[in-house]
Amino acid sequence: MLNNKVSKAVRLAIAFGAASTAAFSANTFAAEETEAKEEKVERIQVTGSRIKRYSEVAPTPVTVFSGADLSDAGITNVGDLLDSTPSADIGTSLTTGQGIFGAGIRTTNLRGLGTGRTLVLVNGKRFVSSSVTSSAVDLNMIPTAVIKRVEITHGGASAVYGSDAMAGVVNIILEDSYDGFSIDALTSRPQQDNGEEDVFSLTFGSENEDNSFIFNATYSNIGQLDGRDRDFIRDTIVTMRNPENTGEEDGIPQFVLAPQKFQGLPQVLGAYDRKGMVTLGGQSYTFGPNGELNPANTGIGPRPAPNAQNRFYGEDADGYKFLDHTYIAVPLERLNTFTAINKDINDDHSVSFEMAYGKTSSVSDSSPVFLAKPIRVDNPFWGQDARDIFNEQGANPEDVAWITKLGVGGGKRQFYNDQAYFSGTLSVKGVIMDEYDYEVYYNYGRNTEDAHWGGELLEAHLDNALDATLLDGSIVCADRNDAGEVVGAIAGCAPLNLLGQNAASEEALNYVNTDGTQHSVKSQKVLGASISGAAFELPAGAISFALSGEYREERGERTPGAAMQNNLLFNNFVRAWDGEFDVTELGLEVSIPLLADTFLAEELSLDIAYRAMDYSTVGRNSAYKVGFAWQPIDDIRVRATRSKSVRAPELDDLFNTGTQSFASYRDPCDAVQIEAAEDQFKAAIRANCAADGIPVADEWRPSQAWREVTPQSVNGGNPNLQEETSEDTLFGIVYTPTDNLGVIVDYWNYKIEDALTFVGPQTIVNNCYRSSNFATNEYCQLFDRRANLDIIEVKAASANLAYIEMKGVDIEANYKLDTSFGEFKFRAIANYLAENERIDDVNDDQYTFNPTVGEERYPRWKATLSIGYTLDDLYVGLFTKYRHSTVRDRVWTIENNNYNDIRSHTEFDLNARYNISEQLTVRAGINNLFDVTPPRVPGVYDSDNGYYDMYGRTFTAGVNFKF
Repeated sequence: MLNNKVSKAVRLAIAFGAASTAAFSANTFAAEETEAKEEKVERIQVTGSRIKRYSEVAPTPVTVFSGADLSDAGITNVGDLLDSTPSADIGTSLTTGQGIFGAGIRTTNLRGLGTGRTLVLVNGKRFVSSSVTSSAVDLNMIPTAVIKRVEITHGGASAVYGSDAMAGVVNIILEDSYDGFSIDALTSRPQQDNGEEDVFSLTFGSENEDNSFIFNATYSNIGQLDGRDRDFIRDTIVTMRNPENTGEEDGIPQFVLAPQKFQGLPQVLGAYDRKGMVTLGGQSYTFGPNGELNPANTGIGPRPAPNAQNRFYGEDADGYKFLDHTYIAVPLERLNTFTAINKDINDDHSVSFEMAYGKTSSVSDSSPVFLAKPIRVDNPFWGQDARDIFNEQGANPEDVAWITKLGVGGGKRQFYNDQAYFSGTLSVKGVIMDEYDYEVYYNYGRNTEDAHWGGELLEAHLDNALDATLLDGSIVCADRNDAGEVVGAIAGCAPLNLLGQNAASEEALNYVNTDGTQHSVKSQKVLGASISGAAFELPAGAISFALSGEYREERGERTPGAAMQNNLLFNNFVRAWDGEFDVTELGLEVSIPLLADTFLAEELSLDIAYRAMDYSTVGRNSAYKVGFAWQPIDDIRVRATRSKSVRAPELDDLFNTGTQSFASYRDPCDAVQIEAAEDQFKAAIRANCAADGIPVADEWRPSQAWREVTPQSVNGGNPNLQEETSEDTLFGIVYTPTDNLGVIVDYWNYKIEDALTFVGPQTIVNNCYRSSNFATNEYCQLFDRRANLDIIEVKAASANLAYIEMKGVDIEANYKLDTSFGEFKFRAIANYLAENERIDDVNDDQYTFNPTVGEERYPRWKATLSIGYTLDDLYVGLFTKYRHSTVRDRVWTIENNNYNDIRSHTEFDLNARYNISEQLTVRAGINNLFDVTPPRVPGVYDSDNGYYDMYGRTFTAGVNFKF
């Protein structure tokens, strides 16, 4: 029976190749096909299960890519591979990782359920995450040159691997030994300017009967790519208000594409300019070199009517041009090192040590600070022409005119992000009692992140410096008494002149400019153990089991610089926080063979998994999986699972003490807001407001000062969070009619309850006062009131309020064709998304579904097709990536605009490899072979969502030398 199983395993492995649901390459068996039937065959551990088994078909759907697949495709970052996988959405990538926190971090996002719901393992073990704000692993930390294979398990993995595996698992298997010395170099050059990449790798190692080791060092340098570097971004598509629109129900779009004569010209935010802008007497002016007023250049005309704050200008007009600070990719340098040492203690036991260390450095650019500041009429920096206008208007000395300006004497702001990581694993494994495989390991990982913000402003210093006055013949910073009278000069302050591009003095710039800093640390400790083997024999075969236990500690801390913590910077403040949790987990998997080698049951087995978890933060919970595998005949295999997955909240979700937000909200106890509230909530609002000390609920109003400004709120954590749970259903068929053809179809369905969703300040205060349990309502704990009863600092945070249901079908087909002039391999992978229903905010049982299937982020179809041709030492591969046509908005009507449709998108990559000798291999390729640009739709063609290639046609060349 064992020989029969091995024979079937060999056949399917050859049919599927390295890219099938198998957890290993076909080459694993191909060289040993003959003797495999006579000798003892090593059991294989398949991703998605800790049980080692002879059958190579996984109990849950697994997609596998070999290290050779990555090399043949010219992939230098495993994130590129995952981004192109149809079952994955874009996580954080080079084109999206431009935020002020964590620029340059690269993550993945299975099923589009969020990076935190995808568990990334390295050699089957957890790897320290990218930052304190996420449990997602930074793929920049993984040395691509030593990747043996990448295994992607879709769903149902929480019972095996624990939290964070809700959408699935990406298991990156690295080489554990090497014999020889290898140097590899790859360069990438786009046809248009900038965006270059260079990668250099060094690998060496040694193997003998009892010992082996491998060492790899990889350095890569990726250049910045700006919006002005690409013609499809420079050639702007302009929209305009439709002059024919007469109302909201006339069937005529409110916005339309502007006429062709306006296309290709930049839109700008006209209120801001480096020279400074002011509106006096209904006329807009900019300031000349000496502070004189010059009528603002409003650009060519006629121009389309404005979209909100955007106005249309010519290239040489005054105002802020978005294109000046549009960035596609941030520059990134990374150095990765990996070492693995293996030592056989005896025939049955071995010890191994793995260590990874690396550093990444990136820079994310942003525009200069946008300033809108009042300047007193008696400010001595005003020119005579401005004073004349003030006199004509009869202005008082204390009156102000508002100045808008882009930046203060400097260029753009830059956010520097430096990361250093370490991961070390000590493992003892082997066989006991000649039957049971075991492993005991300890892992420690640490990731430090140092962020630096240049070009920031000290807000108090800025206000002091802008209030300039003439004192004893010198312009100084005014020191005023409570009546507003000048009583002297502020010591150490240098007055700041905004009236002109280079009007500010060096002293003033030194006084107002500063840098922001932040230091973050994420650490992880894991102690794990597992044992697996056969429990006892049944007529159909042995019952296999795997028992595993794991103890994990995670800790995170964020320490901003004093200026950021104390709200001294213009714009955002960030508060320090730290937090930790530990979890103890115990899991059991059992595979029970029910039938074998009978009519319509070549094989029938039942797989059961259960995992108990005890978190120090959310308490106890459990995950389970029940599935079966049925092979009625040699050509067909059927599999199905039903599982429950669990995801605990992350450190940032729980412990973050706050980052400044500018989200606006209104007080529900305001008499005006009560009057506008829905009738069903009015009684509860009145009662709860009275209970909160509001004097007369239908007459009281917040203070005038509170109503005139954006009330303060912060984005922070919520210590009351609980875990998310998901019910997953998977059903699949594997069809292998011949040794050269394999087809897999898997249906999947996720139902996630108590999903975390961010709750804004307005929802928080509304849910507090509309509730029936005001005294104990958790929303009411997220804000306070001052003595005058004004709300102070709503803490916007995540809550277990969302519901997500997704369902779809994965399809994979592999075909191998042998001819007299070479071998062809075809591989197609497709994902069909049937449903994606989301409730992002559950408010007193008022459910609002948000269907998103067919929108840009969630196309109905995504697919890839790879064709590989091999003839002796030559390999040529063509890779095709397809996204189905979508829309910008599912709830769109013709009343909105005439540009909702987004066409389908197909890209082609061509790569070749030639082995000149056993030692020397050369590679070359063309990515985006036909130079296909993103869809030309407003808000899509110039977006940085990562769905489309923004580099254009790109040429690659590489060389590998072994000795």
